[in-house]
Amino acid sequence: MVIRQRTRWIVRFFAGWILSVIYNISFAQEIPQSGYPQGYFINPLDLPVHLAGNFGELRPGHFHMGLDIKTNGRTGFPVHAAADGYISRVKIESVGFGNAIYINHPNGYTTVYVHLDHFTPALEAYVKEQQYKLERWEVLLDIPPDLFPVRQGQVIAASGNTGGSMAPHLHFEIRDTHADENRNPFLFGLPIVDNLPPVLSRVGVYDGDQSVYLQVPRLYPLAPASGVYTVPGHEVVTHATKVRLAIGAVDLQTGSANKLGIYSATVFVDGKPVNGFTLDRFGYDLTRYVNAHTDYSLKTGGGPSLEFLSPLPGDLLPIYHPASEDGLVHLNDDEPHPVRIEVKDAAGNTSVAAFTLRREGPAPVNDQGDLFLPNQVNVFENDEFLLYLPEHALYDAVRPVFQNLGSTAAEPGSVPLSPVYSVLASSIPVEDSFTVSIRPPATLPDQETGKYVIFETGARAHHVSRVTWSKGWASARLKDLGEFRLLRDDTPPEIRPLGWTDGAQLSRRGVLSVAVKDNLGSVNGFRAELDGKWLMFSYKGDVYTYHFDAHFPPGEHVLTLSVYDEAGNLTRRTYHVSR
Repeated sequence: MVIRQRTRWIVRFFAGWILSVIYNISFAQEIPQSGYPQGYFINPLDLPVHLAGNFGELRPGHFHMGLDIKTNGRTGFPVHAAADGYISRVKIESVGFGNAIYINHPNGYTTVYVHLDHFTPALEAYVKEQQYKLERWEVLLDIPPDLFPVRQGQVIAASGNTGGSMAPHLHFEIRDTHADENRNPFLFGLPIVDNLPPVLSRVGVYDGDQSVYLQVPRLYPLAPASGVYTVPGHEVVTHATKVRLAIGAVDLQTGSANKLGIYSATVFVDGKPVNGFTLDRFGYDLTRYVNAHTDYSLKTGGGPSLEFLSPLPGDLLPIYHPASEDGLVHLNDDEPHPVRIEVKDAAGNTSVAAFTLRREGPAPVNDQGDLFLPNQVNVFENDEFLLYLPEHALYDAVRPVFQNLGSTAAEPGSVPLSPVYSVLASSIPVEDSFTVSIRPPATLPDQETGKYVIFETGARAHHVSRVTWSKGWASARLKDLGEFRLLRDDTPPEIRPLGWTDGAQLSRRGVLSVAVKDNLGSVNGFRAELDGKWLMFSYKGDVYTYHFDAHFPPGEHVLTLSVYDEAGNLTRRTYHVSR
């Protein structure tokens, strides 16, 4: 009897494998094909394209939206226009892109060049002129089409390490100009050599009738065997009648040691397609949905990265292509069902995981109690605390549990005015910002003028938001769940000159720097004036730097530096300097 049953499993498995080959042809037609112009764009660097990051790669809080091209650990390589067009936009920011150029092309696409060290002299002069007109260092400038036309291969900048870059490289994007939607640059025929398939590490198995945030997945390691990856014993057993699968995988590129993101994954059960996703296009407005596409709770708890192979109820990413209504695996009997997961990179290299999936025992009873649900407004409120989550904040159902954690030591330089509250754990991701309201135990006489903030401690960092008052409640908008408390912050930021003092003679200096520090880490503005006129300081982290130029002529001068924090505290320092 055991032998006949085992034989039946083997027959079903290989029959399913043959069917999957047949269905794969038809299902592939449901996955968007690129149709992108091949050979239109050239490599923007005079270096081989070795990738430190690719499109769709998983990053904390966002997908990676382009290609990170290595520059051998150095800055200053010429960056070329990938095709004819005109410079349509320039962005300067401390984090994120750093220095960036956008080029619009006549074929309806825009290329973006990011983390640049500097622009060409003419563009540098134009940008600085606009910065002084706007009295802002961080700018996003829309540039008229006739000012900076470019030809394919023309040098537009030098590669760098600005903004949120952790090492020198060029971040390169291709976008649909009209939709402002990113496309996978790998699909445009750039000269990228890649002969290595993805590496699969594990499969996550979830009860599809239960929220992913109300269960612990069963993780099965994957190991290569006879040309495919499989789980120990080649079988996964579950009590669930609906199963959600997730895959742990990375991609590799020939000539690069970096672990990259996969391009697509497709699930076949009994040889028929169940679901698949393809990371070929989406915009920055959707990039935070990486927290829905992955098991955020597992990852923030120290676990591995897993990508769901079917969308959560509140996931609005347009990457999934379900062949069934919900994209889940439905187990309507206790028979073993062959499962095949095909994982590809953008070059078409493919790895396969294959195993059988079998239901065993009674289906679990999911008595989940009162829940917050996705795709609707959710509110928790009592006499001292309110949490308001808008319609598209949640990705899946969660159970609210109110906790008054009492009064703990506040951040230095601040006064706690409420206990610490929590309703949902910091391991629960949210898409939209939400409102937290706290009513302090005692009436505060200066509610409208006092320096009050809500301090939030999340999974990865803390955040501070200034409050507004209404009927004795202090409210603020935040983007991460965790623990919340109301603070009064009367401590102004600190300004510390780096290597110079009041009365300094600065003729031999090329730059002038100061360090700025706030007790809550919430510096919200910086302004420098030389003899009453705005002076442009750039900044990275807590260091603000001025590069001497014609705006600081020889002679005696008064330099005034002003810094304010999120609570509204202001520090102003005046220095007498000469040059």
